[in-house]
Amino acid sequence: MYLVKKKITIHDKTPHVLIIKKIKSSKKKSNNIDLEYNENLKFTKEKSPLSGSELKYLPHLWNDQSNIRNSHNCYTYALGKIVPGLRSKAQPGYASGYDHIEDSQYKCSFFRDRLTKDAPGSYIEKFDNKCLPGFYKVFLALDVGNDYHWWRMDNDQTWSHKPGSTNVVNVDASGKKIHNPLIANRKYDSLNYSKPCFFACVYSDLSRSLNNIYT
Repeated sequence: MYLVKKKITIHDKTPHVLIIKKIKSSKKKSNNIDLEYNENLKFTKEKSPLSGSELKYLPHLWNDQSNIRNSHNCYTYALGKIVPGLRSKAQPGYASGYDHIEDSQYKCSFFRDRLTKDAPGSYIEKFDNKCLPGFYKVFLALDVGNDYHWWRMDNDQTWSHKPGSTNVVNVDASGKKIHNPLIANRKYDSLNYSKPCFFACVYSDLSRSLNNIYT
C-alpha cells in the first residue's frame, strides 16, 4: 500500500509537494486474492463519501465531438484524461509498458497492478471510506475473458462511465442513476460485467501521459 502525505487546500492551484512512500501493510495477504477483494467490497452506506477532489459530471466534453467520443473509452474517462489527437483507445497498463491483455489475464489482480503503474499512488479503498485529498474513487468490474469496465464517482456522489466509443452516461443498464456501481445493473445486451473487482482511489494529475503512446 502507499502512504500519501500532502499539504493542500481544496481548489488551491499553487504548486505543492506530494510525497508517496510505499509502506508494508500490517494485514496478512490472503492466499486467495478474490477473497481479499470480496472483503473490500463490503459496504454499509448508501453513498460513498466525498474527498472533495471528485470531478464534475460534464458529459458534453466527451460526447459532443466525434473524434473525442470515438477514441476515448471507460479507462480514459475514469482517469479524467481527454487527449486531443488520440487515435487508439487507451488500455490499462499500456502507458507503463505492459503487453496486450490476454484472455487469461482477466483477473482483478492483473488490472490492479496495471492501474497502480499507470496512475502512481492509486490504492484500493472501501466504498464506505473517502479517498485522500486529491484522489477520487473509481470502480472496476469484468466480463471475464471478454471485456472490462470502469466507473467514476463524480462530485455529486453519483457515478458515471463511458461504454467504449459511446456517450458518457450516469445511468446503469436499466437506465437508473448510479449511486453504487457494485449494486447497479451491469448486464448489457452483449456484455455482462458480473465480476466486481474493487473500488480504488486515483489521482488524475499523476496518471501517465498518453499523448506519445497512443498517437
